[in-house]
Amino acid sequence: MDKKDIIVAVHGNDKREGGVYNVLSTFTEGLLKGFQQIGVKAYSTDECRNNHINFNIAIGFNTSCIDFWQKILGMNVTNIMWSVDSVFAQNYNIIKQFSSFDKFIVFEVTPADNEPVAKFFPTIKHGYIPHATDLELWKKTNTEKDIDIVYFSSMIDYEKKLQELKQTMPDLVFKLMVQMLEITVQNPKLTFWQISQAVCASYGLNLDAEQYLLLFQNVSTLAMYEQKAKMIQALSDFNVVVYGNGPWEKYIKGNVKYAGACDVTESINIMNRAKISLHCHPMQLGLGLHERILNASAVETFSLVSDTPSIQAEFEDSFGYFNHATFADIADKAAYYLSNKEERMQKAQAAYNITKQRHTWAHRAQSIMEIIR
Repeated sequence: MDKKDIIVAVHGNDKREGGVYNVLSTFTEGLLKGFQQIGVKAYSTDECRNNHINFNIAIGFNTSCIDFWQKILGMNVTNIMWSVDSVFAQNYNIIKQFSSFDKFIVFEVTPADNEPVAKFFPTIKHGYIPHATDLELWKKTNTEKDIDIVYFSSMIDYEKKLQELKQTMPDLVFKLMVQMLEITVQNPKLTFWQISQAVCASYGLNLDAEQYLLLFQNVSTLAMYEQKAKMIQALSDFNVVVYGNGPWEKYIKGNVKYAGACDVTESINIMNRAKISLHCHPMQLGLGLHERILNASAVETFSLVSDTPSIQAEFEDSFGYFNHATFADIADKAAYYLSNKEERMQKAQAAYNITKQRHTWAHRAQSIMEIIR
């Protein structure tokens, strides 16, 4: 089927409302425009329903328009759920619910999900497509760069969560989880699948789907927040501004300032003002990318990121990289790039070019059409 004969319905709210900091709605807005930019007839699902437009494919992020999925699949129309995190972080039960439908497809945002999804959902169609950015939304402005370092991310009291798990988990499960957590923090380039396979093999265990899910969600969450805290604490001598839901106050120190949460519109202006944007890659997106680095690159703000192989392979030396296990070098890297404005700007320009050439929603829409054809 040629793309000119295909009509796509994009699930979700494209009015920049809903989702954490309204990010999900900007994904919907970007994907809808992306299809239109490559010449595909694409409408919001609500528009299709209200105007009786027959579509061939429906696609949306996470559970957008889930109340309509059963009817879509019942009409023998392909319905694609694009998970914006690992499917084991938040969408496992939904996939389980719809996995028996032949026309239900899952797009993973991390290749690390490929093997566990194949094991636990052997009949489902699935594949990896990373995040993207909207160059019309994330635009460079001539704003003065008056923020040295910015970090957009939320925080939980992960130490309290660990103690709560110790009280509620069976001892052997807790012991297994702590062992996996320690390996994860010390070896952040490994995926949870790799770690769980190795640890379980040493104990002669074979995890079922529910056990894998329980361990994944707790290990990946605890590791992610511990790594964030260590990263920020290693930069206590710098003028870092942190935006996101708290309790950041528990973990910041020195010159680091917590500025509260902000929505996506505010973050575009703030990102433009920053000399350096931080990114500590979470296990949930192992082997993949993250919209934070794409958005920073879109406005030509330099990114200082964890030394994640998938990011290095894509962006090469257009980013600065720090040790994700020890954070021992992050302060020196931050000081160097703050002091070397010209080099920082050259790298930011190179990252923008890579993003423009490969990582817009139009690129993702094109990839989706090739998969569908």
